[in-house]
This record gives sequence, C-alpha cells and structure tokens, in this order.
Amino acid sequence: MNDMRITKKEVTIMLKNKSEKLQMFKVDYSVLKKKKIVNGFVMIKSVEDTDKIVKLAKLDISTKERVFIQDVKILKFKPFSS
Repeated sequence: MNDMRITKKEVTIMLKNKSEKLQMFKVDYSVLKKKKIVNGFVMIKSVEDTDKIVKLAKLDISTKERVFIQDVKILKFKPFSS
C-alpha cells in the first residue's frame, strides 16, 4: 500500500515552484540553548536552492529547539540519498 500523503512544506514549495522537484537534504546546525552549544542535524525536503534550504532549515530548527531563528547557525548541508 502506497502512502501518498504530502506534507504542508511540500505543498507550500510546490505552489511557489510548480516545475521544480523536491530533494532530501541533511542539514547540520549549531544553536546556543540555555548557555550551552547544541549541535544536531535535521532532514528537510526542499528544492535545490541554497537560500531556500537555509530558510526552511532555520525555521524547522528554531521550532524544534525552541530558540530564535537568529540563534540558529547552519554549519553545512548536503543532498541525502537513501
């Protein structure tokens, strides 16, 4: 049975960029949380555009870690292949 659900992010990106395909990216980040540095990574689906990847990742990370977007530092990102 195929699961054909589409996430809210995918819909937003598809509406803005109808002809571009989404790819998975692994984004490494660092945040200062409660006076301690927290390193981690997130997996996001985005089009292959540096600015869009960084914006989506910062939004996801700030929500996940409960910090301000300005406190999120993107260390690196690369395409993820399964």
